[in-house]
Amino acid sequence: MNIYVLMKQVPVISDIKIDHRTFTVDRSTAGTMMNPVDAHAVSAAVALKKSLGGTVTVLSMGNESCEAQLRESAGMGADRLVRITDEAFSGADTLVTAKVLAAAVKHLGDADCIFCGQASLDGATGQIGAKLAALLNIGLLNCAAQIDIDEKGLTIHQKAGKGYEIWQADFPLICSVTEDANELAPMTLKGKMAAKKAVITLLSNADLNIAPEALHSPSHIEALFPASRQEVGMKITGTTEKESARKLADILFERHLI
Repeated sequence: MNIYVLMKQVPVISDIKIDHRTFTVDRSTAGTMMNPVDAHAVSAAVALKKSLGGTVTVLSMGNESCEAQLRESAGMGADRLVRITDEAFSGADTLVTAKVLAAAVKHLGDADCIFCGQASLDGATGQIGAKLAALLNIGLLNCAAQIDIDEKGLTIHQKAGKGYEIWQADFPLICSVTEDANELAPMTLKGKMAAKKAVITLLSNADLNIAPEALHSPSHIEALFPASRQEVGMKITGTTEKESARKLADILFERHLI
């Protein structure tokens, strides 16, 4: 099977600062790490490879610094690492990102299954899986909290209220996962050696041939501001429940609410 994982490098949350000129995260001073839920996507891909055979390819868009996270995925069992980089992709929103990833998958070999994290820690839009599924015209299983494998496809449990909904799709498909989807195994010595020796393939737009007009990001941020803080609520106390209720009624009456 041709199995892909979409992995994103994200800033360490405690280091995040916002560039108020561009309304984007200033990544120049922030530490970096693998998007936490993407590690579960890598684990899901490796589990599928163990069950049905195949090759796991991890794709990441970014500069040279994201190679550290790509190597982590090699230590978890990924076979092939690909970093996608080009000045033409700078500032890509989710639509352009999905277009680039779709072109990369077509260039490298059509996918039987693609895993991704449900959302990234920084942008948190949760849009990439669905947009990529639409561009590749394949099925989508979203927010998997449990994954069951058979020869034809995947069946997932998706949290819904106090229970689960069960969804199934045949290959080829995209499956976005949550942190409940699997347990992450600790990195072994063998995994650390694999991460150190892993070869990373570079792809640019010279390889993907995406037309310049298709790389225009249509989304535009008008403003960025911290969430407003709500006023601290009033606590009403009384020696008895009746007294507390009477105090509440008086306050509501004074404010013309009853």
